[in-house]
Amino acid sequence: MPKNDSKDIARGRGRIPSINNELIERSINKVVASGEELTMHGVATELDVNVTTLYRHTGGLEGLRRIHAQQVSERVGVEPSTEAKAWRDWLSDLANFYRKAFLQTPDLLKYAQAALDPEFERLERVTKALVDYGFSAREAVRAHAFLVNNVVGYVHQELQTIEQSKAGATPTYSRLAEILKAGSDELPTLSGLKLDRDDLDRDANFFYFIRYAIDGIAVHNSE
Repeated sequence: MPKNDSKDIARGRGRIPSINNELIERSINKVVASGEELTMHGVATELDVNVTTLYRHTGGLEGLRRIHAQQVSERVGVEPSTEAKAWRDWLSDLANFYRKAFLQTPDLLKYAQAALDPEFERLERVTKALVDYGFSAREAVRAHAFLVNNVVGYVHQELQTIEQSKAGATPTYSRLAEILKAGSDELPTLSGLKLDRDDLDRDANFFYFIRYAIDGIAVHNSE
């Protein structure tokens, strides 16, 4: 078998492309900034390597998404200030802060705490704030985790509603409202509801459900 000559080497034949974390992160940013879906093929093309090489460095698409989520977490910003706020109001603001971050970058939703706070610095600040409000450190961590779980669940449904609307389908609760407005003998209990605009307003519903979560935290913390 003939050896590669200098021309072959110059063209890159037989050469293993060199990539590193910095180059991968930069390529992910370029793909996302272009408006394209984040895929192994897209990032590999941007890096000018094959998909197998990229897989060895990232472990696949999930690895790319995790890197992207962690990149975005650095741009999320600092959580709301506690100054002149009761702890209930501050937790409500914190929940909405997380909600906006998840809606802006859905990849964050999948990794939630790990993406929003990879080094646990945010958790440290939140825990200290709640301890200053009178929580024990253990109850503060549990309260925060419970709050985040509620936000994740709500935003997951919210994103589904947004996608349904984009696809031209009637979102689930909008369809329910239409059925109840027309009347339904098969749904006698639900038909007794008098739905108003707030019942279908995502913002109003978010704060309504978060108040339930915060009320639960208050009860548990007072035991």
